[in-house]
Amino acid sequence: MRKYFLLSAVALLAATSANAKTDYAEVTAKATIEVATKYGCDELNLGKIVVKKNNAEFTFSEADQSDDNLISVENNILDLHCEGPLDPIIANIDLKNPDAPDKVIKLNYDGISAWYTVTIPANITAGEYSGTITMTVVDE
Repeated sequence: MRKYFLLSAVALLAATSANAKTDYAEVTAKATIEVATKYGCDELNLGKIVVKKNNAEFTFSEADQSDDNLISVENNILDLHCEGPLDPIIANIDLKNPDAPDKVIKLNYDGISAWYTVTIPANITAGEYSGTITMTVVDE
């Protein structure tokens, strides 16, 4: 009985592999590489900004710091220069604090006219805020 069972199992396996179907696919991968030069830029420093507790959202600039929510701005250095083709720049940068992720300071900087605006969100949390952007120049 075992002999017949083994013979039928071998016959079944042989029949299955004889009727097997093989599928295949060819995959093509492609990449385009561009090489970029990294240029350095000065750091923008908004300095120390003192605002009233429970402030409303407000915007100020170097020319207009008259908002009632703004007490003072100290050590503000916003004269940005970059090397190479990135000078002058126009940038919009979000400054964030990891301890207050829902509070974002918006900096809009125009290096052509050396003009900027800073928007402070309502009920800002005290702390260090920073942000980084990557600018690219494409030569065609």
